[in-house]
Amino acid sequence: MKKRHLIIGAGNAGLSAAAAIARLKPKDEIEIISDEPWAPYCRCLLTYYLEGKISEERLFSWGKEIIHKNRLDYHQNERVISVDTENLTIECESGRKSRADTILIATGGRPLKPDFPGADLPGIFTLRTFSDAQAIQKRLKPGGRWAVAGAGLVSIKTIAALRQHDIKIDLFASSNRILSQVLDPYSSDLAATKLAENQIEIHLNEEITAAEPAADNQLKITTSSDRELLVDGLLYGKGVAAAHPLDKNQVVDNSSQDNWSADQSKLPNPWQQMQNGIKVNSQLEFQPNIYAAGDTARIFDLARKQTDRLPLWPLAGEQGLFAGHNMTAATPNSNRHYPGGVSCNSFSLFGLDFISAGYREIPTDDRNWHSRKQKQAKFYSRLNFHKNQLKGFILCNANPDNINSLKKSGPLLARIKREAL
Repeated sequence: MKKRHLIIGAGNAGLSAAAAIARLKPKDEIEIISDEPWAPYCRCLLTYYLEGKISEERLFSWGKEIIHKNRLDYHQNERVISVDTENLTIECESGRKSRADTILIATGGRPLKPDFPGADLPGIFTLRTFSDAQAIQKRLKPGGRWAVAGAGLVSIKTIAALRQHDIKIDLFASSNRILSQVLDPYSSDLAATKLAENQIEIHLNEEITAAEPAADNQLKITTSSDRELLVDGLLYGKGVAAAHPLDKNQVVDNSSQDNWSADQSKLPNPWQQMQNGIKVNSQLEFQPNIYAAGDTARIFDLARKQTDRLPLWPLAGEQGLFAGHNMTAATPNSNRHYPGGVSCNSFSLFGLDFISAGYREIPTDDRNWHSRKQKQAKFYSRLNFHKNQLKGFILCNANPDNINSLKKSGPLLARIKREAL
């Protein structure tokens, strides 16, 4: 029987689900709604676009091809404000309503906004959308100076892009090291040294506390150390929260449906959980015929054995494929179960390459944990084990002639998944 499927969000999860549905049920109707005024694009390439490594055409080619190939009904610049989970109906900000047999929520994340005085001034940016990238690009002035708040991966990758425009950068981190979510202290120091070599000033344990307009279209920022700086722009990169159109009245405690055997003791109450992502079961189902995937969903972390958001482009695509299959399934018995994922990041800083996954650090008070480390000239590796089961790793390489050292990441990641399953 012909069905109608509604997908909210046009990132990797949403488009992967649409492509799977189109392949499995070519006669079914597929509607995709995006709140952005663009065709779908590869969000993880935005920093490369800023850097000038890829063109606008290449950024959008991926999404345009999927829409054209699968003849998808794509609605851009339209925001979904509510989802009726009982009647499988959505309402848009324009007043338009739409009903479907299945709904996938794949709305991704939204960057946290600064809340200090002057945070709404022109020249203060987050980087999450193509519109953000365009606005930053217009503000760039070769030889200028920018401040960056937050030392996570998005901030660091954006810094590398800004340096290609000969811009001086001051990086402010509220913690005592950079990239603390993806690196251990030793590899974090390697990254900090590489940034310093490329004229990036790092200010640890220091936050931006205020901004005010200054002459020549600049900003004067003040920090928690009473430092004052004149900058051309400020990038705020201090985290991303789940974005979805569900409200508090639609919260359900579906922990009893958890067929991943996740550690429930670490989960917050249902509404806090929903604010940090929609918890789904292994079929990626939130409620009957309502699915969630990608950065907005809480999935099973294979390494940590608990549900969490794992906002990674490849994992979003995986989840979209599973969700799309299950949205077309004739019976629950024909559903496919998504096993879960492992957090894994790869990035490069001025010729210094990193790949890390799973547990980057280990508890110091538990004798069941141990690490194997290897430090050589231009190479560092760390493997983290719990009872001889691989739980995570870090690889760092600065030698372009020894790129094979990073190829170990594939078998290592496969081992984490294999042993976890």
